[in-house]
Amino acid sequence: AEGIPRPWRLIYYRARKMFDPNNYKGRYTKEEKEKLKKYYSMHGNDWKKISELMSRSNLSVAMKFSEIKSPVNYGPWTNEEIQKLRHAVKEVMKRRLGLEGAGSLPSEEPKEDLWVEREKLCQQLPWTEIEARVGTRYWRQCKQKWNSILTKKMSKGQQSLKGIKALQTKIALIKSLHEMQVEDANEVNWEELSNALGGVPRSYLQVVFYRVKVSCVPFWQKKSFSDIIDFLVEHKLPAFEEAL
Repeated sequence: AEGIPRPWRLIYYRARKMFDPNNYKGRYTKEEKEKLKKYYSMHGNDWKKISELMSRSNLSVAMKFSEIKSPVNYGPWTNEEIQKLRHAVKEVMKRRLGLEGAGSLPSEEPKEDLWVEREKLCQQLPWTEIEARVGTRYWRQCKQKWNSILTKKMSKGQQSLKGIKALQTKIALIKSLHEMQVEDANEVNWEELSNALGGVPRSYLQVVFYRVKVSCVPFWQKKSFSDIIDFLVEHKLPAFEEAL
């Protein structure tokens, strides 16, 4: 960890994830989902055993099963649910930071440097725990909602590309995300994506994706990340390319 300005535990976690051969295997097929349910009935919460049988990482199978088993509420988030989500994230962040008096969430105006650190921290949040605290949404919905709160905050004051350049960025972003074949937004390496797209700021790419998703994908709240990308490729990408 020498020379990397991060706690050793985060470096270890990231390295283990990067070099785990069972990570980044793409989307779950219907057959895999059925196998996952079968193995869970046999082995319970022994995710290590199930991951070996599935040739997927422990975290991947645990998260996917949480999504499958949870009763899903696809309606709009209520104010009560949003407050539960904010409180759950706040408690986790306080525990992570070791600051009992940790204050502002995105409802307030944090300083830019602190905001960047929190945005990075949120990529590692224990979403199954947050799911349990919210109670009425499964973990992926909680993460999507929290990311939308972050993205809205980050987009304030963000300079936007215009015209042909903006359209080219949308097209390149959709194609790149589709080529990654990732199951979840948390698996997207936005830094590498930023470099691949000519140094477009990471925060700007996230804002672009959020705006395209909200404006172009019907009922996007009900779709997984991979389903959103598939919809954009099939239904919106041709129109964007034709408009160039």
